[in-house]
Amino acid sequence: MELPLSVQAFLIFIQIAAVVLFIWLIWPLVKNEEWKKKFIDNKQALSIFIVFVLVFVFIYGITAVFNWLYPVELMY
Repeated sequence: MELPLSVQAFLIFIQIAAVVLFIWLIWPLVKNEEWKKKFIDNKQALSIFIVFVLVFVFIYGITAVFNWLYPVELMY
């Protein structure tokens, strides 16, 4: 069962508005930080970030493989 088009558009609008509001609220904090000193020059923070990205890629890859091998079958 699908939602009506107007409800889908409203939900998409709410999501976009939430992202814009979030960026508007955190932008002054992001702009004033010294990101290079905090994350790139700090070897421990850089390694944690690399591990986070690798875990994300691994989970995305495993999900893609299982969706390819065992697709969802819809029963009506």
